[in-house]
Amino acid sequence: MISVVIPVYNVEKYLHVCINSVLRQTYQDFEVICIDDASTDSSLEILEYFAKKDSRIKVLVNESNKGPGYSRNRCIEVAKGKYLLFVDGDDWLSADTMETVIDKAEKNDLDVLMFKSIVYYEESGDFGMENYYDMIFMDRFVHKVFNQWDLDKTKIFKVPVGVWNKLYLKSFLDENNIRFTNENYINEDNPFSCKVLLTAKRISLIDEYFYNRRRREGSIMTLTNDRLFDVFFIVCLVLETFLENSEIYEYHKEKLLIYIFESVLDKKYDAIDTRYKEKFFIEVQNTYKKFIKEYGLYKDIKQIVNEKILKRFKFEELVEELLFDNS
Repeated sequence: MISVVIPVYNVEKYLHVCINSVLRQTYQDFEVICIDDASTDSSLEILEYFAKKDSRIKVLVNESNKGPGYSRNRCIEVAKGKYLLFVDGDDWLSADTMETVIDKAEKNDLDVLMFKSIVYYEESGDFGMENYYDMIFMDRFVHKVFNQWDLDKTKIFKVPVGVWNKLYLKSFLDENNIRFTNENYINEDNPFSCKVLLTAKRISLIDEYFYNRRRREGSIMTLTNDRLFDVFFIVCLVLETFLENSEIYEYHKEKLLIYIFESVLDKKYDAIDTRYKEKFFIEVQNTYKKFIKEYGLYKDIKQIVNEKILKRFKFEELVEELLFDNS
């Protein structure tokens, strides 16, 4: 059986499409665990309507807004399925998704099965392909079983961190204590997905576009406001995931630090609204300090991160400041 987890927050406009896409699957041995995260619209009423129609639908409720990480964790704890699928409340599945993925997972004894996603642009009403969700760079792994050691070092940080384009063996998550952060941060799926990718022994990929990802105004993908400050907490969790195993950290440290300081922090500094740039700049500097002081990564950062970016955030001045504080 598959447990489908749907965190819900103010998506009344899209819920019918989402839930119906699950109910109309060609594979019918599933349960749906929906959790309303203190919505202020009619989302909860819609969930209760569906629950009355179909006994496979269970509805949980958060008394206050906790975020998708906390919500998904609650659902995982009560899930009875052998496998887990995560679906966002404004997205939907293709009709043969479950039938195909569970057959593939069972035949290959998989911990994780990935599949591709197509993007629906709500404003224009068009569907489109995006390189990030296509995972074309991983095409040589289609229908093969692999793990993180098989991935080129340049590719591991290109694997989509979203949890909705994957089927998970629940016992794999339980045995390895893999859960989301309970804090209400955006990008909460990043550390979860890193832990999955670094831990799973049997992963595979299907060359099928099963997940329909809605791109709409106001989504996390388009944020430029102060919610971007959540990234500082997230990058620390990602780093700590790699540091849990020294061999894994040493193997990936070059691409890891480039990813954190160049692909994430530097780019988000460019993207954030002007009102928050000064504060964001200071927080980037504080992250450098933390990585040096708490994780002992001065030499790695100095050797790996682009010199222009180090100068941009006054890295050497930060090091001198830390040395002065220690003295």
